[in-house]
Amino acid sequence: MSSHRTPLGLAAALAVALSATLLPAVPAGAAVGIENTSHSQIAAVLAVPSAQRGITRDPSSTQVFVNKNYPLKPSRFAPKTTAVSKSGVRLQPQAASAFTKMAKAAARDGVRIVPVSGYRSYARQAELFARYTKLYGKSYASRISAVPGTSEHQTGLAIDVGNANSACGLQECFARTPVGQWVAKHGSKYGFIIRYPKGQEAVTGYAYEPWHLRYLGTATAKSYKSSGAASLEAYYGVAGAKRPGGGISTAPGTATTTANLNLRSGAGTGHKVLMTIPKGKSVKLTGAKSSGWYKVSYASRTGWVSGTYLRNISLPKSSAPKAAKSAKTTANLNLRSGAGTGHRILVTIPKGKKVAITGASKSGWYPVKYAGISGWASATYLR
Repeated sequence: MSSHRTPLGLAAALAVALSATLLPAVPAGAAVGIENTSHSQIAAVLAVPSAQRGITRDPSSTQVFVNKNYPLKPSRFAPKTTAVSKSGVRLQPQAASAFTKMAKAAARDGVRIVPVSGYRSYARQAELFARYTKLYGKSYASRISAVPGTSEHQTGLAIDVGNANSACGLQECFARTPVGQWVAKHGSKYGFIIRYPKGQEAVTGYAYEPWHLRYLGTATAKSYKSSGAASLEAYYGVAGAKRPGGGISTAPGTATTTANLNLRSGAGTGHKVLMTIPKGKSVKLTGAKSSGWYKVSYASRTGWVSGTYLRNISLPKSSAPKAAKSAKTTANLNLRSGAGTGHRILVTIPKGKKVAITGASKSGWYPVKYAGISGWASATYLR
């Protein structure tokens, strides 16, 4: 899911985490000003009606529009799915059939499209979102993963695809591979579009994902492509428009409260409540962040609030974390000759070892040095 600013915040490298053992969802909590919540409560907060024309909210329709501000209703919607031919990936029947036709057409052109991930249940999405939040914090997790109830994968109409040789799997460089180029050019003929285009993160809410395809049906997909719209949001006329619940397009260094929220003297519920900020208010972010809490200014008061109940978080550019100079491996990690699993393994670095980060990240990989050997390592297993 775009350029990244933290060693761990690298959406492209998260592909391998999809099949990993997941952490349980964050438990719910309550306070006078809301600061902790379950995933179902988050979805309830987001479940607001659409005020836009031309948008289908019916989750059983192939036209259903889903994003962070337009969640599924009901939030735990579960579609009828079927397995994509010769894979364990599941999609709604019409999407699965269209994918099979597309894959056959690509094969005739000498391109093999491999299905990677399709339908995910509400519970599965909750596990993923909880894991990423624990690893990277809620703000970055929201760039690369959806709050349960707001994921296109839950509709059974979205599919992540890859190359047969796993080159650039779930990485930005996928766009330059045979499959990436083929689906970008021909996908709409079979009803699929690239849902999260490059340069549209501020509109879609997610980093660039050339591998994430959304099935809309051939008529809508062709109309979308011929329209020249930069995103599905733009096609439906909701890009940059006033959002449901009173929010507006994100301004740099701001966020919007999604509930009455306590402003505290420190980062944590153990600190004194300075005031309660009403739901739907815009707060100014100072750039400071600690364990899911943000330092903000509101009505001439400065303090800390829980990021769980902030929407449209946009940290000031000056607050972007500086690149780390070193990291520790969280598992036995292959050091490769290039940025991607298609490159030669130079050495396997044991879990818990310190490595030196020697440069800028590239598509979810970092150039590192260990035991005198320089190479590339996946950021997913660096801390």
